[in-house]
Order: sequence, then structure tokens, then C-alpha cells
Amino acid sequence: MSSECGTGSCETPQGTGASCGPCDKECPCGTPGCSGDPIDCALGMWSCSFFQALKAAQVDALKAKIQKAWGSKMDKAADAVLEAMGVQWQSMLAQATAKSALREKLQNLWSEGK
Repeated sequence: MSSECGTGSCETPQGTGASCGPCDKECPCGTPGCSGDPIDCALGMWSCSFFQALKAAQVDALKAKIQKAWGSKMDKAADAVLEAMGVQWQSMLAQATAKSALREKLQNLWSEGK
């Protein structure tokens, strides 16, 4: 099985977020996919950079198409998530305030003389 990035036959399953091939190996100079030789380091950097740029371009292309196809629904979903998370955030702040007040009361209680 090939371990070269972008060959479509990575050792890690596609879609798992794991990188493939030489891009996930470190060499002594800190450059992925080389043997310590400066030319190998440069080749490894260029290779990985190419596939990172290709992925970024694919993501950008998909973002535009997704926004065009589902934009209004996603905007409504984002509003719903923001509203719900706002309520959750306020609840978390109230809990933190209550814990802080309890901490202060206990500290004052235990700090008092016998």
C-alpha cells in the first residue's frame, strides 16, 4: 500500500482527519518526510505544502457551493444554535457565580476563630 500523500491509497482511512504518507513523519531537521538531507527536506516540504494547498482549495470550493445550496437554512440553524448556546452560557455563568459565592462563604466560615 502506498503511503504517499495524495495518491488516494493512504494507510489511514479517508475522512478520519488523519494525515497520510510522508506528511506525518518528522526528520531530524523538523521537516516532514525527509531523511535529514536538505534536498529531501525541501522535497518533503514542497510535497506536503502542495497537498495542504490542494485540500484548502477544495474546502474553499465546497464552502461556496454549500453556502449557495444551503445558506438560508444554515443561517437559520446558526441563529437557533446561537440562541440556545446563549441560554446555556448564561446558565454556566450563574452556576459559576453560585460556586464562587459558596466558596467565599465557606472560606469566611472556616477562617473565623473557634
